[in-house]
Amino acid sequence: MSLCICCNVSGQEWEVKEALFNRVGNEFVPTGLAGSPWHSSLLHGGAPAGLLAFCLGQEAGSSGLQPARLSIDLLRPVPNAPLRVEVRPLREGKRILLLEASLSAGGTLVALASALFIKSTPLNLPDYAPKPKGGLPSPDQLDEVSFRDVLFAKSEDMPLGLHTTVRLRPASLLNETGTGRAWIRLPADIIAGEQNSPFMLAALVSDFGNGVGQLSLGDGVGTINADIVLQLSRLPVGEWIGLECITLMETTGVGQVISSLYDEQGRIGQVNQTVMPMPGFGG
Repeated sequence: MSLCICCNVSGQEWEVKEALFNRVGNEFVPTGLAGSPWHSSLLHGGAPAGLLAFCLGQEAGSSGLQPARLSIDLLRPVPNAPLRVEVRPLREGKRILLLEASLSAGGTLVALASALFIKSTPLNLPDYAPKPKGGLPSPDQLDEVSFRDVLFAKSEDMPLGLHTTVRLRPASLLNETGTGRAWIRLPADIIAGEQNSPFMLAALVSDFGNGVGQLSLGDGVGTINADIVLQLSRLPVGEWIGLECITLMETTGVGQVISSLYDEQGRIGQVNQTVMPMPGFGG
């Protein structure tokens, strides 16, 4: 079993550096770059997703297996507080490695994650194999904007955080109608002193599907996701990761955001997020 810990000193201001977490001994201290749009005392879901991918990737080590799935159940909002990540193997084989991670704050479980790593086997696809449709124009052809300007322009007290740290280049209107297409790039390290791995970046970006495909339900009610299920056919190449998102909500108040993921070479995988109504959405 391996152990990772994240924390922030309660009552002290964040020192914003070019990383989401600073390593201090055995701890990872969140900076303001990791913050949530909902409240300054919380972390954006993408930040712990990137951290969990780091811890799980460290456990996978030099196995040579490729990350194929990362599932995260966000049981509670992740606080800006000491966070503990415990990783343990569930299945270790030559072709499959299954890991489980728990994220807790002050002894309270806030998230559960599992990661599936599999052996990559190069092959030639037959001509009749289905090919993905869609895709995004190159990010070089698009203007850069801020999530704060696009989705939170009406909220004067919206805190800064990961949503204002990432670089956003929309390929469609992001107007809270339940669909959206955009490229995202993180201009910072997730862990100070550690190079961002493609797996970490894909995990971090995967939580933005609900933002890119945000659906306004009227009267200041939007949607918030309770989980992240990332599936990767291959790891992304380059700095930009694209999302093509659609939110499908039912009258039960339960829905899904379904996002296809891209790099500049083509489709790399998909993300499913379970969403529910969230009153007080700032968009």
